[in-house]
Amino acid sequence: MSGGADSLALLLLTAAWCKKRRLPPPHALTVDHGLRPDSATEAARVAAWARLHAVPHTTLVWAGHKPAQNIQALARDARYDLLGAWMRAHGVKLLLTGHTLDDQAETFLLRLARGSGLDGLSGMAPLARFPLASSGGLQIARPLLAFAHDRLTATLERQNQPWISDPSNENDRFARVQMRNALHELKGAGLTPERIAAAAAHLRRAREAIDVSVAALIADAVEMAPWGYALAATDRFAAAPREVALRALSRLIEALGGSDYPPRFEQSEAALDWLIAPFAKPKGRTLGGCRLVRRDTKTVLVAREETALAKEEPRLSLTSGESASWDRRFAVALAPHGGDTVFEVRRLGTEGLKALGAKALLPPVEPHRIAATVPGLFQSGRLVAAPLLGLVNPKIAFSAHFSALSRLTGG
Repeated sequence: MSGGADSLALLLLTAAWCKKRRLPPPHALTVDHGLRPDSATEAARVAAWARLHAVPHTTLVWAGHKPAQNIQALARDARYDLLGAWMRAHGVKLLLTGHTLDDQAETFLLRLARGSGLDGLSGMAPLARFPLASSGGLQIARPLLAFAHDRLTATLERQNQPWISDPSNENDRFARVQMRNALHELKGAGLTPERIAAAAAHLRRAREAIDVSVAALIADAVEMAPWGYALAATDRFAAAPREVALRALSRLIEALGGSDYPPRFEQSEAALDWLIAPFAKPKGRTLGGCRLVRRDTKTVLVAREETALAKEEPRLSLTSGESASWDRRFAVALAPHGGDTVFEVRRLGTEGLKALGAKALLPPVEPHRIAATVPGLFQSGRLVAAPLLGLVNPKIAFSAHFSALSRLTGG
């Protein structure tokens, strides 16, 4: 919670809801981005307000260098990284945020201005997957989406609860503030936040209906392999309605490319045109961290691009009993074994393949290229386990499971 009116109203309402049902109070989280001189003082003030309402509170600090460009987007990613890490560490699965009807209307206009399609114009959902896919099974809920900001400020005034006004909310160099100002002009023409939010809700229902068909196409036309690649049946993509096929391909690339976001719409369109044209040149192309390779006239391989993976070089440190997501594609875990040794999870690469030697159980498609992109467990630079390729260490129970399927099916 930022200490703004919306998040403070959420705290008061949630605390009252829990108290009425004799449930433990919520835990309030504030992210101090360190972007303003008073940010630490404001976080302390929010913590004091939380204590007044018997709500436990934690401040999370965004440390390190702060960007000069694209500040709001990068601060948002940092915020959700910190929130997600805290939630995983404390076994919390659901984050409540104070997004309101006004936020929904602003989001709609922002995305309309950027030329967004159905997904973007559907706005924010009341319950959704956590904004960063790397956060695993966490969810985000927005219980105040149906309420206007003015109603929440009235709630605080009635309870004599002050709030913090962020000066950046008045800075029209930010696109969201520009849209907020535009809303005042649009109201005169009957285009109220309520009307805009209702339009977003209608579009969201349409998107949900299409998503059922997308999941069905993926189940029917895509063969997933445990090594982290997929084989797509091009004739079934060609036979599907174009919107459904576009969404299915975009979702496939997002999941297998290790990305938090799908590729741009025009890039997906070009890739789909290539995929459904049996004799299109070239034989392969790259998109969103993936390689797309035509194996024959009916099948296209979609796999993690080695160059992109090597550039990003995702690495994890694991100790006994820990689990995590690696490259946003694999769920990895170390079973409790009583030791405190720190292991590293990273791509197998050519070094790991050499260490495996002839004993490796390689995938049937592009054996060495695909195998180099799967995770291995290393200790002091030495490969000690690679279960996807048959290297199992009896002393260290390390597992790696291709977890992208839930993202493909909308789970």
